[in-house]
Amino acid sequence: MEEKHYNLDYLNSISGGDQEFIKDMLETFITNVPEDLKKIRNLVAIENWQKAGEDAHKFASSLLFLGLDRLKLIATQIEESGLNKQNVKQIPELLTELENGCNQLILELKRDFNV
Repeated sequence: MEEKHYNLDYLNSISGGDQEFIKDMLETFITNVPEDLKKIRNLVAIENWQKAGEDAHKFASSLLFLGLDRLKLIATQIEESGLNKQNVKQIPELLTELENGCNQLILELKRDFNV
């Protein structure tokens, strides 16, 4: 059996194990993530580092409920670089890494939950 890249412990704890709630949350995640990442990508393209950092902060919180610590760390690096306008040249590479990880995760969730 393949190793899962996500963890549903938090969702199970806040939902009392309500599988319908969990599935709804996962569907929302799958729907919103590509659009959220696209917004950040567009902000990076126009070098609006402040707003990219703010959006990365919001995005990082959505990664918490699936126990995505590695991806959250990448989003936090984008956030800090953007907000502080430091090391901004690393942001596109970090964003690509974040996008790749999220795309892989979405495929995994779609497969595992048939959504």
